[in-house]
Amino acid sequence: MNPYLEALELVKQHWGTSGQTALAKCILSLYNPNNAFSMGEILAPLDERYTRVVLNIVQEYARVGETEALRVAGRWVADEFPQFIDLAIAMSEARAELRSKWEREREEENRRLYPND
Repeated sequence: MNPYLEALELVKQHWGTSGQTALAKCILSLYNPNNAFSMGEILAPLDERYTRVVLNIVQEYARVGETEALRVAGRWVADEFPQFIDLAIAMSEARAELRSKWEREREEENRRLYPND
């Protein structure tokens, strides 16, 4: 069975579990990098079976990239778990805000250290 579709079947079967959440986040992360979650967050709650499924998904993606099966699984997960997309967007915005703050602080420090430049 295709690894994306295998993962999708597990997501559909085990509603409300940490395994379902992790598989959904993995699918979303590959389906749309703007909705990316860390591998640590994905793998941490998983047992051996679910870990194998995630690793198969990642290997398939590394081997052939985006496929129709990934698109099918990704669309389903995106439709069923919009809160994960909201969470990914919030994380991305928070990272961007923090990077901007660091850039401003670096520029202020450079102006202080090199006032004539």
